[in-house]
Amino acid sequence: MPKLVHPELSYEVRGVLLDVYNTLGPMLKEAYYQDAIALGLEKRGITCFTEKAFEVYYGGERVGLYYVDVWIDGGKILLEIKVAPAIEPLHKAQAISYLKVTDADLAILVNYGAPSLEDERLPNFLRDKQPEFTWQPQAVVQGLLYPDLVNVILRACHRVHFTLGPGFLHQVYRRAAMIELRRSGLSYDYIKRLPIEYEGQLLGYQDVRLILVEDKVLLATFALRRNDNTLAELLRAHLRRLDLRLGLLANFYGTKVAITPVRVR
Repeated sequence: MPKLVHPELSYEVRGVLLDVYNTLGPMLKEAYYQDAIALGLEKRGITCFTEKAFEVYYGGERVGLYYVDVWIDGGKILLEIKVAPAIEPLHKAQAISYLKVTDADLAILVNYGAPSLEDERLPNFLRDKQPEFTWQPQAVVQGLLYPDLVNVILRACHRVHFTLGPGFLHQVYRRAAMIELRRSGLSYDYIKRLPIEYEGQLLGYQDVRLILVEDKVLLATFALRRNDNTLAELLRAHLRRLDLRLGLLANFYGTKVAITPVRVR
């Protein structure tokens, strides 16, 4: 049987988590639980910080920041707070991502959205495991343009998600994707603004965050719970503005990156 990580501290922390649930009840804003937990821990003499910032790196290059919900006793425990109907596999995957970034000893995932308190311990076994990324070329949609180029882009996006995991902001994945594209030997341009025109008249400029790969494929990277048809239509409009025929929507939100091709005929 594996040895428990920080059993006494974990027991005290769980007591606070349960007391907060019993006092406040479920389904409030995460910030209320975060502040209440910090108060309860400090009252018991346990050192903690809320919203502690950590730099996120990809391949040795900085790509953004992550803020820990509650950082306990110098990293012995990282507390990740959710308000959801139940703890989901995605929540666990996110907590594991945060263990990678912070190198905390233990993540405790706690959910205040269920009829009773839910919590799960996730020890940091990542220090002893170095899984390797493997890739098999994917069968692209029949008739899709630039199949070889698309496969290299797919590989880059999947490697980014494999390395970082879910749970970060859009810009983290975007910056990591550009690093991976560069290391894959692909050229790209980072497009921040596009002109908006109608009947030959300039209406203004729209802020965008798009990656034009090899002057052929327009890549949009993001992390959203929902990926509806509106995003595809928006990317299609951008493709027409740039006189391009193929775009890729890469959504890093889930346990796997979801990539959707968008075409202009």
